[in-house]
Amino acid sequence: MFERYTEKARRAVFFARYEASQFGSQAIDTEHLLLGILREDKELVRHVLLRVDLESARHEISSRIARDKPFPTNVDLPLSEHAQRALMHAADEADRLNHRHIGTAHLLLGLMVEKEFSSAKFLGRIGLSLDSMRGKVEAMHEPSPADHLQRVAEYVSRFHRPPAPPSTMEIHGVRWNLDVIRSAHARLCQFPWHWERKRWKARDVVTTKDGKAVSFDLRLATRRSGNFVRSAGGWKKDRCAICTWELFESDDPARNAGYTNGRDWVCTDCHHKFIVGNFFGSPYSDIT
Repeated sequence: MFERYTEKARRAVFFARYEASQFGSQAIDTEHLLLGILREDKELVRHVLLRVDLESARHEISSRIARDKPFPTNVDLPLSEHAQRALMHAADEADRLNHRHIGTAHLLLGLMVEKEFSSAKFLGRIGLSLDSMRGKVEAMHEPSPADHLQRVAEYVSRFHRPPAPPSTMEIHGVRWNLDVIRSAHARLCQFPWHWERKRWKARDVVTTKDGKAVSFDLRLATRRSGNFVRSAGGWKKDRCAICTWELFESDDPARNAGYTNGRDWVCTDCHHKFIVGNFFGSPYSDIT
């Protein structure tokens, strides 16, 4: 509830709770909030409540409300219905002035919005009105030239923000999430591999007799156990380790050649962008 409140405003509410406990009240009401503001923010009192001081206000309020036996300040007290509405009005006053935070000045205005509030009755008796107090509060918050320049800079920056970091890129006509590509590239960069361009050719493999397992270790087929069978040209394609582009025996130059480190294959496009080129240090001109 008090996330937007300034430190002074929070302390004013704390002092309001203290005042309520001193009066023996069963809830924090608008008059207690007013006393909390008078206790906390002397500068606001000087600028807005010229003829009010804490002691005279406490005396006036105590003469008009029933007093009971004081109790310790660690006793939890709820906000009265009037106090809750006053805090809502304070937020409205801050929004009306385009203020990000809710301060003691906004709390003070909130205590004047509804005439039946005890705080509004007290302030009205000494000749203050909501309109006059609004004028004084607005004058207090009138921006300085430096504040004005800061606001102009913030306004302009909203329309000249740098573009958001790219999220996707296109390879071979397929759009990829950039994080996926970056992760695959990082895995290939864990070791300083030597990449050699080669024409892709089908490779011999060995398989178990039931066909459930495959290995490139052709020596398995020479074992006496007879559990493995050599399959000539059995490995018919590889995929680019970055974009999964298929490489296989074909008349298409984009399919029948790539770069290999002896373990992995990458297509020509990915080798040019990621292995040779410093793609992730570039402006990402083809990423959107």
